[in-house]
Amino acid sequence: MYSYCFLPSLNRIFSQSLIVGLLAAIGLLSGIAPELSLDSHTLVFSSSAYAQATFTKTNVDDAELVRFVRASIRMEIARQQAYEDIKRNNGGKVPEIPDCSLQGLSGVVRDIWEQFCKQSERYIREEGFSNERYNEILRMRQQNPKLEIRIEQELERQLRQ
Repeated sequence: MYSYCFLPSLNRIFSQSLIVGLLAAIGLLSGIAPELSLDSHTLVFSSSAYAQATFTKTNVDDAELVRFVRASIRMEIARQQAYEDIKRNNGGKVPEIPDCSLQGLSGVVRDIWEQFCKQSERYIREEGFSNERYNEILRMRQQNPKLEIRIEQELERQLRQ
Protein backbone atom coordinates (compact mmCIF):
# COMPACT_ATOMS: atom_id res chain seq x y z
CA MET A 1 0.00 0.00 0.00
CA TYR A 2 1.11 3.55 -0.71
CA SER A 3 1.18 6.18 1.99
CA TYR A 4 -1.03 9.21 1.40
CA CYS A 5 1.94 11.57 1.26
CA PHE A 6 3.53 9.43 -1.49
CA LEU A 7 0.43 9.39 -3.74
CA PRO A 8 0.62 13.04 -4.91
CA SER A 9 4.27 12.57 -5.84
CA LEU A 10 3.50 9.32 -7.67
CA ASN A 11 0.59 10.96 -9.49
CA ARG A 12 2.78 13.91 -10.53
CA ILE A 13 5.52 11.61 -11.82
CA PHE A 14 3.05 9.40 -13.64
CA SER A 15 1.25 12.43 -15.10
CA GLN A 16 4.54 13.79 -16.44
CA SER A 17 5.40 10.39 -17.86
CA LEU A 18 1.98 10.12 -19.44
CA ILE A 19 2.43 13.48 -21.11
CA VAL A 20 5.76 12.35 -22.56
CA GLY A 21 4.13 9.13 -23.72
CA LEU A 22 1.26 11.01 -25.29
CA LEU A 23 3.69 13.24 -27.13
CA ALA A 24 5.54 10.15 -28.33
CA ALA A 25 2.26 8.67 -29.52
CA ILE A 26 1.58 11.85 -31.45
CA GLY A 27 4.94 11.42 -33.12
CA LEU A 28 4.45 7.76 -33.83
CA LEU A 29 1.06 8.19 -35.34
CA SER A 30 1.01 11.65 -36.89
CA GLY A 31 4.46 12.39 -38.28
CA ILE A 32 6.07 14.52 -35.57
CA ALA A 33 9.37 12.87 -34.95
CA PRO A 34 10.22 11.69 -31.43
CA GLU A 35 13.87 11.10 -30.65
CA LEU A 36 15.07 9.29 -27.54
CA SER A 37 17.89 11.27 -25.92
CA LEU A 38 21.17 9.52 -25.35
CA ASP A 39 21.52 9.75 -21.59
CA SER A 40 18.12 10.72 -20.26
CA HIS A 41 14.55 9.52 -19.94
CA THR A 42 13.24 12.27 -22.19
CA LEU A 43 12.01 12.47 -25.72
CA VAL A 44 13.01 15.30 -28.05
CA PHE A 45 10.59 16.24 -30.81
CA SER A 46 11.28 17.69 -34.23
CA SER A 47 8.70 18.30 -36.87
CA SER A 48 8.16 16.62 -40.19
CA ALA A 49 5.53 17.22 -42.82
CA TYR A 50 2.28 15.30 -42.55
CA ALA A 51 -1.23 15.51 -43.94
CA GLN A 52 -4.01 16.33 -41.53
CA ALA A 53 -7.39 14.77 -42.16
CA THR A 54 -10.67 16.46 -41.41
CA PHE A 55 -12.82 14.79 -38.79
CA THR A 56 -16.46 15.28 -37.99
CA LYS A 57 -16.59 14.31 -34.31
CA THR A 58 -15.40 17.25 -32.23
CA ASN A 59 -16.42 16.23 -28.72
CA VAL A 60 -15.26 13.45 -26.42
CA ASP A 61 -17.90 11.65 -24.39
CA ASP A 62 -17.15 10.08 -21.00
CA ALA A 63 -16.82 6.51 -22.30
CA GLU A 64 -14.41 7.59 -25.03
CA LEU A 65 -12.40 9.60 -22.51
CA VAL A 66 -12.01 6.53 -20.25
CA ARG A 67 -10.79 4.45 -23.21
CA PHE A 68 -8.41 7.22 -24.35
CA VAL A 69 -6.77 7.46 -20.93
CA ARG A 70 -6.56 3.67 -20.64
CA ALA A 71 -4.80 3.42 -24.04
CA SER A 72 -2.46 6.28 -23.10
CA ILE A 73 -1.47 4.65 -19.82
CA ARG A 74 -0.74 1.36 -21.58
CA MET A 75 1.38 3.14 -24.20
CA GLU A 76 3.36 5.03 -21.57
CA ILE A 77 4.14 1.82 -19.70
CA ALA A 78 5.27 0.25 -22.99
CA ARG A 79 7.42 3.31 -23.81
CA GLN A 80 9.16 3.16 -20.45
CA GLN A 81 9.77 -0.58 -20.89
CA ALA A 82 11.14 -0.04 -24.41
CA TYR A 83 13.51 2.63 -23.12
CA GLU A 84 14.80 0.32 -20.38
CA ASP A 85 15.08 -2.65 -22.77
CA ILE A 86 17.04 -0.58 -25.29
CA LYS A 87 19.30 0.73 -22.53
CA ARG A 88 19.89 -2.77 -21.12
CA ASN A 89 20.58 -4.32 -24.53
CA ASN A 90 22.70 -1.48 -25.87
CA GLY A 91 25.44 -1.11 -23.27
CA GLY A 92 23.49 1.33 -21.12
CA LYS A 93 22.95 3.80 -23.96
CA VAL A 94 19.83 4.75 -25.81
CA PRO A 95 20.57 5.95 -29.35
CA GLU A 96 18.70 8.81 -30.96
CA ILE A 97 15.74 7.39 -32.83
CA PRO A 98 14.58 9.98 -35.35
CA ASP A 99 11.05 9.92 -36.67
CA CYS A 100 9.59 6.49 -36.33
CA SER A 101 12.19 5.23 -38.70
CA LEU A 102 13.90 1.94 -38.15
CA GLN A 103 16.76 2.87 -40.47
CA GLY A 104 20.18 2.84 -38.90
CA LEU A 105 19.07 0.95 -35.79
CA SER A 106 20.92 -2.19 -34.75
CA GLY A 107 19.07 -5.48 -34.64
CA VAL A 108 18.11 -5.51 -30.95
CA VAL A 109 17.34 -1.80 -30.72
CA ARG A 110 15.39 -2.00 -33.99
CA ASP A 111 13.36 -4.96 -32.73
CA ILE A 112 12.53 -3.24 -29.43
CA TRP A 113 11.51 0.03 -31.11
CA GLU A 114 9.44 -1.75 -33.74
CA GLN A 115 7.68 -3.75 -31.02
CA PHE A 116 6.89 -0.56 -29.12
CA CYS A 117 5.37 1.02 -32.23
CA LYS A 118 3.27 -2.07 -32.89
CA GLN A 119 2.16 -2.26 -29.24
CA SER A 120 1.08 1.38 -29.28
CA GLU A 121 -1.02 0.85 -32.39
CA ARG A 122 -2.52 -2.33 -30.90
CA TYR A 123 -3.45 -0.57 -27.64
CA ILE A 124 -5.21 2.16 -29.62
CA ARG A 125 -7.17 -0.40 -31.65
CA GLU A 126 -8.02 -2.51 -28.58
CA GLU A 127 -9.60 0.54 -26.96
CA GLY A 128 -11.75 1.01 -30.06
CA PHE A 129 -9.94 3.89 -31.71
CA SER A 130 -8.57 4.45 -35.16
CA ASN A 131 -5.15 6.13 -35.19
CA GLU A 132 -6.86 9.20 -36.65
CA ARG A 133 -9.42 9.50 -33.83
CA TYR A 134 -6.82 8.96 -31.12
CA ASN A 135 -4.63 11.69 -32.64
CA GLU A 136 -7.65 13.96 -32.99
CA ILE A 137 -8.29 13.69 -29.25
CA LEU A 138 -4.62 14.47 -28.60
CA ARG A 139 -4.91 17.63 -30.69
CA MET A 140 -8.20 18.57 -29.02
CA ARG A 141 -6.57 18.11 -25.63
CA GLN A 142 -3.91 20.68 -26.50
CA GLN A 143 -6.52 23.22 -27.63
CA ASN A 144 -9.24 22.66 -25.04
CA PRO A 145 -8.40 23.33 -21.36
CA LYS A 146 -11.68 21.73 -20.23
CA LEU A 147 -10.82 18.51 -22.04
CA GLU A 148 -7.34 18.60 -20.50
CA ILE A 149 -8.87 18.84 -17.03
CA ARG A 150 -11.24 15.95 -17.76
CA ILE A 151 -8.33 13.81 -18.98
CA GLU A 152 -6.23 14.63 -15.90
CA GLN A 153 -9.16 13.78 -13.61
CA GLU A 154 -9.72 10.48 -15.39
CA LEU A 155 -6.01 9.70 -15.20
CA GLU A 156 -6.06 10.27 -11.45
CA ARG A 157 -9.18 8.14 -11.10
CA GLN A 158 -7.64 5.25 -13.04
CA LEU A 159 -4.37 5.46 -11.11
CA ARG A 160 -6.26 5.20 -7.80
CA GLN A 161 -7.91 1.94 -8.84
